[in-house]
This record gives sequence, structure tokens and C-alpha cells, in this order.
Amino acid sequence: MERISQPVSRIPQNPQVTSSNSPEYRHRLAEISSRACFSDPLNMLFQREKTGSLAQVTLRSLYESSLLRIETKVRLDSTIVEADNFAAVACWEPPRTDHLNHSVEELEELEKERPIYADFIRNIEAAKEACLGGTQEHWQFSLMARDPLRASKGAVRAIIELFVVRSREERVPIWCVAGNERARDVYAYFGFQVVKVVYSGEDLVRTWCMVYNWPIE
Repeated sequence: MERISQPVSRIPQNPQVTSSNSPEYRHRLAEISSRACFSDPLNMLFQREKTGSLAQVTLRSLYESSLLRIETKVRLDSTIVEADNFAAVACWEPPRTDHLNHSVEELEELEKERPIYADFIRNIEAAKEACLGGTQEHWQFSLMARDPLRASKGAVRAIIELFVVRSREERVPIWCVAGNERARDVYAYFGFQVVKVVYSGEDLVRTWCMVYNWPIE
């Protein structure tokens, strides 16, 4: 576990922030993320496509899906960052030009079993390519979650603002995808701009592709 310094003057109550890639941190991120996003339409859509439209979506299935994503990201040097003993937590991927982009062949294979999810991935990656191009290094963060059973003022701010400051100092943009309106509004508060809205499934479930510090200031 590594404790991270943050810009104290802008964070109320200065919650402690730590980071790690340990199994415990992976478990906590997956567990909190699945609880926080359990009723999100996008999660429901993907889980029902995966398990069948009549199957009940469970916290366990969401946890397992989240943990699988986290394990993949950690293998590529992503870091799990938490504030105030996991009152809020997220996964931050270090600057690079290619963040888990899928090949045409991979998407075609995925489309055979999960066409909605494959189309979602294709649209998200196309939106990022259109915005940042293929050569611009950028931070990427995902699985941002606030524990619904905790009330911790400043925890979400602590996790996001750390990297917003670094983005400006290092002149590297940040890319993220908001899976619900609540997340979109939180990111917008910190200066993220919506560059594309992606619609998924028959119900046209919305996802917001967002970027910070682009063009670079």
C-alpha cells in the first residue's frame, strides 16, 4: 500500500488516499463497484446479454465481471486508488497511446456471443480514436465508485483531483467513460467534457465518452 500526497488546499477534510495492486485492493474495488452500480441500466444490459434475458442479475455476477476487468487492467500496470478507507475507489491506467484497444478479429469473435457488448466496445474505441487520435498518450480511469454505505465528504474529489492536477502539470489528457448520468455530472464538475454519447441495445442505453485537458492547455 502506498500513501499518496494530494493538493490539501482544495480537498475538504483531506481524506487519506492510498494506492495498491494487491489482491485485497482488487477485491475491494470489484465489491464496491458492483454494489454502487448494481442498478445501472448499462450493467443490467450487459449482464442480461451475457446470462440470458430472463436470468436474474446478481451482485455476484457483477462482482465477477468487475474483478475480471480489474485483473486485466492490473496486468497492464494500472493502479487502484482509494480514499478514506475505500469510501471511494477507482482504477487509474498510466499514460500510453493504446489502452486495451481490441483488434477487428477480437471484436468479430466477441460479436458472435455478445453483439451488444461488442458494438459498445467498438463505438467507445472509435470515439476515443476520433478524439485523441492513435498517437496521443493519455491517462484513463474506470470503475469509479463511491461506497453507497459510506458518507465521506471529499473522498471522490480526492481520487479524481489528484490526477486532474497531474494531467495539467504533465500536459497529458485523461479519458473516461461515464456509465450513468450521476457519473457524467461528477466528471463534468471537474472539467471533463462530453465528446460522444454512445447508445446501446434496443432501449438505447446511454454512455458518455469524456475527456479532460484536451486540447492540452
